[in-house]
Amino acid sequence: MSDSAGGVRGRDFTGYRIAGAIAALIFLFLLAWQVVLLFAADSTVRPEVAIRAAGDSPGMHSGTIAAETLAARTRLLDERYRTGPSPEAEVPALAEGRANLDSESMTDGSAYTRAWSVPTEDEAAMMHQPDRIEGISSLPYSNAALFERPFGRDWRIGMSDIITHMGALAILGMAFLLSAVLALRGRVPIRQGKSGRRVHRFGFVERGTHWMTALSFLGLSFTGIAIAYGETLFVPLGERAMGTLGWWSTWGHVLFAPTFFLGLIVMAVMWTAKNLPSKLDIQWIAKGGGFFSDSGDHPPARKFNAGQKMVFWSAILGGLIMVATGVTLMFPYYWLDLAGMSWAMLIHAAIAVLLIAVFLAHIYIGSVGMHGAIDAMWSGKVDRNWAEEHHSLWLREVDPKKERTP
Repeated sequence: MSDSAGGVRGRDFTGYRIAGAIAALIFLFLLAWQVVLLFAADSTVRPEVAIRAAGDSPGMHSGTIAAETLAARTRLLDERYRTGPSPEAEVPALAEGRANLDSESMTDGSAYTRAWSVPTEDEAAMMHQPDRIEGISSLPYSNAALFERPFGRDWRIGMSDIITHMGALAILGMAFLLSAVLALRGRVPIRQGKSGRRVHRFGFVERGTHWMTALSFLGLSFTGIAIAYGETLFVPLGERAMGTLGWWSTWGHVLFAPTFFLGLIVMAVMWTAKNLPSKLDIQWIAKGGGFFSDSGDHPPARKFNAGQKMVFWSAILGGLIMVATGVTLMFPYYWLDLAGMSWAMLIHAAIAVLLIAVFLAHIYIGSVGMHGAIDAMWSGKVDRNWAEEHHSLWLREVDPKKERTP
């Protein structure tokens, strides 16, 4: 017995729209909160540990001393009766050559002291951008001789500010967009309703590989999010909970990697030939896949349409990059130095959050977003009307019969 599309929409599709609207409001709030954090002053990267010079007071660090020294030597805008370039004014305590005057005079006739114009070698070094400094070490691990690495500051900014905020914006932004589409568009129906006749679409090996890869990626995603955002998401539950979750996430993230990699290889072997670009993809993209209209004007597609091809290549190419960088991080310094390891971690984190956003869209279309789509990977069989609307060319290849059950 067949269902009409109007009957289906009238019966249960309104509930999906309401749920989408509620979810959209929640994700919009979280997205706005993330934007506020992005521009908040306390989100900037600062060292958590400071080095204190010998003899400093407990509240006085080396960086503070250097900053106060430079400020005292360059306080040109302070009141002239206290300090400044005038030789009659008070000279800073750390000034070099207190009574020495430079031959060059200012426009008002006063002269600079030597302390204002000619810094010593040590003083100039304080104001120069630091360089990489390495010494000699007999310790048996890589980079033991590295003393100072200015690139580390850029790495901290990249991981703590750019990647962290980019990931939150990408994931929350995609979740909000999908929820808004569900609220405004509703679920994509089977326009002709279910025919009652089913067509075999995916075999056991295809479905098994898909679910193994999908579950592995979900495990990698949840453990990766716990590692990257645990302090924000889970510390309110208690430090003990965060410690336990962090321990499981650290080990779990490694354990999910082999099955994810195996799934990528098998999928690449099975589906690469069917996911190569074609002229049909341009037509499919131009019509938005037929998702935004119930008129029945769905663009033709073979076994995989352009949207599925984009997800496939995102999974294969992005996934292989994730595996390569992940293995590099699992075995540090085997083939990359410290700079290479830093780039590997940045690339790993950036690709990870982008893949999570892409697969959110894939999960949405394959479950809530489209009526009948979940059957393809659940039972391996889809309704014939669904196949006719979304993969008409493929249907003619595997089941050329035209009749439909009324």
